[in-house]
Amino acid sequence: MTNGSKQLSKTSIETLSAIYKYRHQRRSGRAWLVGNRRVSVATVSGLERKAFLKEVAFNGTPTLVLTDEGKRLVVGR
Repeated sequence: MTNGSKQLSKTSIETLSAIYKYRHQRRSGRAWLVGNRRVSVATVSGLERKAFLKEVAFNGTPTLVLTDEGKRLVVGR
């Protein structure tokens, strides 16, 4: 397990917190709408590369889901 808080920017941590807090997300062009936040695709792909979240399709609709490491980071904050 890596120390994620040292590696992530404030925007990335806020994005993980928003995904943890809000159930409904949708992709809108080149951005994700998570609750009342607009998150760039680059931020999401960076978090996917670091294994903090993954994009999963439920009934053909893409959704962002936190991995166990992402949940530990958000809850431990």
